[in-house]
Amino acid sequence: MFNVVRTYPEPPSIAKNEYNKDDVLKKLRPMFFDKCYLCERDDIQDVEVEHFIPHIKNTALKYNWENLYYSCSRCNGIKSSTHINLLDCANRFYDVGAMVKCLMPSTPDGDVEVSATSATPCIQTANTVTLLEACYNLDNTALREISRETLMEDMWDHYTELLNARQVLRKKRSGHTEKKNAKEIIEVMLDVEYPFSIFWRYYYLNDSFLVQHYPQLRVGF
Repeated sequence: MFNVVRTYPEPPSIAKNEYNKDDVLKKLRPMFFDKCYLCERDDIQDVEVEHFIPHIKNTALKYNWENLYYSCSRCNGIKSSTHINLLDCANRFYDVGAMVKCLMPSTPDGDVEVSATSATPCIQTANTVTLLEACYNLDNTALREISRETLMEDMWDHYTELLNARQVLRKKRSGHTEKKNAKEIIEVMLDVEYPFSIFWRYYYLNDSFLVQHYPQLRVGF
């Protein structure tokens, strides 16, 4: 999960009581860095406009620009109307990435570990942890099993890039150009606009080698 800044004015379709329109998606897409606001997958082919607070036929919520978020169909279906009272990534008064931690599993078939960074998390943080655990790990139907496999393979492609770059930085035989390229790879991955950025953020923070030898890579968190 990552913070975003909502942009204005709202798309014209909102005033017409329409939300699932091109102008809405075109406004949401760059605002959310082309990523699902929950799982952080990018280049979404199954994008959906998600209601942060379930509208349940409430017109004021259904067509409220501030209640519309950019989501993939997997996360939107899992969140549904059952997960409420969550951390709001568009809230400028806190950093959602500093309140929830996500760690990669040891294998693609393993469960993603999601936890609160505080020993006494607020209810919104606890609810968000529960939702993200489901978004990353739930495979209770054939469709969700397939979508999870696709999600995890995508995450592991990026994870492999990170591990390979770290290995270059560790090796004494790596040349200056190799190390420069490796640092740039990690730097890009730590940016909030990068897919699954919360995972690479906490990988970095838990890696004493990177923290000690490459503190300049830590920017904005």
